[in-house]
Amino acid sequence: MQAPSPEEVTAARLILIWKDFIPQWMRFPLILLIIVVFMFSGGVYMSAVAEMSGSLSWITEDIMMAGYASMTGLTMAFPLLFRILYRFPPRELLLFSCGVFIVSDYLCMVSDFLPLLVFLSFISGFFKIVSTFVCWNNVQLKITPKRDFTVFFPYLFTFVLGSVQLANIATGYSIFAFDWQAMHRLTIGAFLVVFALVYFGMRRHYRQGPYIPFKGIDYLGGALWSLWLICIVFICVYGEYYDWLDSEEIRTAIVFAVILLALCLYRAATIRHPYISLGTFRQHNMLYIFLLFGCMTLMSATATNTQNIFTNAILHYDARHNADLNWGVVIGIAAGTYFFYWGMKREWRIKTIVLTGFFSFMLYQIMLYYLIDASTEKYMLYLPLVFKGAGVSIVYTSLTYALAGCVTFNLYFEAMCVIGFIRTSFGGPLNSAILTRLFNHVQQENTANLGGFIDTMHPMADSFTSLYSEFQRQVTMVSLKEVYGYAVIAAIVILIAILVSDYRSLLDAKRLHLLKPSHAWKLVRASSDNDDTGL
Repeated sequence: MQAPSPEEVTAARLILIWKDFIPQWMRFPLILLIIVVFMFSGGVYMSAVAEMSGSLSWITEDIMMAGYASMTGLTMAFPLLFRILYRFPPRELLLFSCGVFIVSDYLCMVSDFLPLLVFLSFISGFFKIVSTFVCWNNVQLKITPKRDFTVFFPYLFTFVLGSVQLANIATGYSIFAFDWQAMHRLTIGAFLVVFALVYFGMRRHYRQGPYIPFKGIDYLGGALWSLWLICIVFICVYGEYYDWLDSEEIRTAIVFAVILLALCLYRAATIRHPYISLGTFRQHNMLYIFLLFGCMTLMSATATNTQNIFTNAILHYDARHNADLNWGVVIGIAAGTYFFYWGMKREWRIKTIVLTGFFSFMLYQIMLYYLIDASTEKYMLYLPLVFKGAGVSIVYTSLTYALAGCVTFNLYFEAMCVIGFIRTSFGGPLNSAILTRLFNHVQQENTANLGGFIDTMHPMADSFTSLYSEFQRQVTMVSLKEVYGYAVIAAIVILIAILVSDYRSLLDAKRLHLLKPSHAWKLVRASSDNDDTGL
């Protein structure tokens, strides 16, 4: 692997994007602060779904749709990251992103027009990844002068995944102290501070590479892929509400999804520079990594879906207590990324590290299975959530690292976009829909089974209200325990499948491509020169 030049290392350590009056010791922490603020953006905060639905008289699915639209926008930005980086100076990009977030957060706070919120959330997700990518590119060599991904990825995902949990914590605390709109006011104030910091502190016209115009970009292809993902998210989010195929809305959405997918694939096969090349899907171990990310989202869905039913319906936690639980996940994320770094320095196989991540998921499922009880104390939930956070960060970091070694550099960001389909776009709502369907099914069975034990001899038969309340609580606890039992079985099956599989070539060190700006610039320049229209 080609090492960076001494000039690149020197410039990176100085972080030349800042003006001279910014002290050297402040430059790196300020960039990290800006990254954390940008990660707090998102248009709609799914942690406030209950409060928003009550205030706006919306169903829960409406807010979840807007929230997942933000993740879809983040996913679809990947193929354009280097093109945007070489088209605009970092200072102008960050200033524009701050303006977008201020406007979108304000409109999402005051508007009750759902299509507008979905669109604004999509735009917020798009510019979230663009702005954070610009910031990370300015500090990558500061973190690791050799561009060692075993150092950079743990640092990256500690902040990225940790910031997501910190945003949930801040949302919960702001709701407890004020209302759901307080988080929007907080982020607007934070972006005003970042805007002033960038405007007065960063150099004008500073670039990380030569100027390259927007040529050869398949805008129509990007729009088609985005609409396809939105259709899939719509089906997963609203499927249970509309009773799946028994409703005309879901059947219509499925037809649109099939047509859009056919158009996307046809366009990718017939133009010179598609938004996502068909060769991306044929990359080495691409399908295997895609399936492993799908298993990760399935395992983590129990912590965001089934666990919330337990803490809300059984333990009756409010927003603050639910937010407190995220501290365990934050600790687990930090421990997981450190474990990945520790394992790679000892030259462990990626298979071993991924296996450890899914084993951590299994420990979370087992511990929650035995903790589902009305007498469970809050402190008992922290340890399993540490294992859950560790599992997410280990699998997330190791599979992203493996992807860098399996995909050629010119297709790497397109591959990140494809992996993002299951990792950050429809993977979450798809697995939540599966667990919700499973929970509703076992709840109906348990209602019928447990209902047979209630008669006039029951100790609480004299009070129908008390009897019904206790009956519902017992049915919910039994159903939750059964769902977690199925999750444990799924985790065991995944572990066995990983153990018996042979993917020693999942990471080929000779093919590990570093995100070197000069290398990226040559590829972007070549694609721009070869095609001026994208057709």
